Amino acid sequence: MNFVNLVNSLNSAIWALPVILLILGASIYYCIRMKFGTLRNWKLQFKLLFSGESSAEGISPLQTFCTVAAYRVAVGNVGGVAVAIMYGGPGALFWMLATSLLTSAIAYAENSLGQVYKVRQDGQYRGGSYNYIESGLGWKPVAIFYALLSLIAIPVFVVGPGANNIAMAFENSMGINPVITGAVVGILLFMVIAGGIRRIAKFSTIIVPIMTLIYFVLTAIILIANFREIPGTLSVIITSAFSKNAIFGGLFGSAVVFGVKRAVNSSGAGMGESVPSAAAAESPHPAEQGLVNAFSVYIDVAVCLCTGSMILITDCFNVLDKSGTFMHIGQGSSLMADQAATGTAGIVWVQEACNTVMPNIGGIVVAFCLLFFAFSTTIAYYYEGESALAYLFRGEDTKERTMAIWILRIVMPIMILVWSTVTAGTAWAVSEVALGLLVWVNAIVLIFMSNEVIKIYNDYMSQVKAGKKPYFNPQKLGIKNADLWMDGYK
Repeated sequence: MNFVNLVNSLNSAIWALPVILLILGASIYYCIRMKFGTLRNWKLQFKLLFSGESSAEGISPLQTFCTVAAYRVAVGNVGGVAVAIMYGGPGALFWMLATSLLTSAIAYAENSLGQVYKVRQDGQYRGGSYNYIESGLGWKPVAIFYALLSLIAIPVFVVGPGANNIAMAFENSMGINPVITGAVVGILLFMVIAGGIRRIAKFSTIIVPIMTLIYFVLTAIILIANFREIPGTLSVIITSAFSKNAIFGGLFGSAVVFGVKRAVNSSGAGMGESVPSAAAAESPHPAEQGLVNAFSVYIDVAVCLCTGSMILITDCFNVLDKSGTFMHIGQGSSLMADQAATGTAGIVWVQEACNTVMPNIGGIVVAFCLLFFAFSTTIAYYYEGESALAYLFRGEDTKERTMAIWILRIVMPIMILVWSTVTAGTAWAVSEVALGLLVWVNAIVLIFMSNEVIKIYNDYMSQVKAGKKPYFNPQKLGIKNADLWMDGYK
């Protein structure tokens, strides 16, 4: 068995029905226990974005939100949607959006716990899933395993699709060699991550709103140009999602599986990737940061909807049936036949969709949008690796910890260059294996810590409803090992 076949086999095993049920089950469970609070309280969540400021040790809620949104708005929102539609049909888009909304509850859970168990290290707040696994559950071996997995999986493997799709986009639209693109992106990445979390947060606060707005405008142009096709496109999505479509109805199972799979990859909720950024924030109550970061799921959903709408309404998509034969090859662009011949799905679909209205220019604009989407996400991925490294080296002196972090800052740009030159299928498969392992560990942990999460949520909401300025006293809630919060409360 060669490497690609091995990775694909692992991918299929990890993302089998049990993990789909785990994610959906945990999401629904949290939604019910919180009375769908992460979906109902959107006005409060929006208000909290601008309610706090940064400090000498932590970044502001808005900076954290943009950093977390950088995780969520990524290549998974563009190329990932194309992959979901190729394997699950148009109905996969519906299940992708529905899953993303439900997983906002898991996003709240993991990010609020990240705040509870954050620590002060080297003059800044640090935290991650490994902190609440060790301090909240007392599972130190599991915490160390998860930290090692985060260090290896995120900066080395999960960055693959982003680097690959950037290279693919510029090769398709401007004919630039992937090696050149990978080298340039790697150098730019090093320049940003060399400044640590504060430079990362400042960069994300500027670039995330701009890139998202440009993508929304691009989508509006495509939809206006094809407004007569909107009702039919919506009908195809809904009927395919519930096995009622004459062409794609037989893909119901695949639509659900790939919709959920790509939703988790796109939003990152449940795998713990946004926890380090949440822990780095200055916040008066853990629930506040949980609600702020759960709100970023709305951005994720909106960008996924934009991508799916553009490629479906212009017929720039292909769909495989369960036997591996293409049951639909898009007629919106001549390149769709080439994409089918190579079994490729990704950024090219969106570029060709935009080229139907804005020839050549549309594809270039999408390439730059993806550059910013994937680049900002890659930067955020670096910080997750740095935080895991800081946890693993917490017993060492500052000099050794700093040296290890600088090694990571050098290695990660090199990996960007490597991933720019491999096939898209390999990049996605390796990334999904790494993500799946993280999801399995973190989602199970969140179920075990659900009572604590609900206590924190109810404590905060009761204070808000009473008109009080929320504060957090872990001792009152029976929460142990939240030492930093106890120091502050005293």
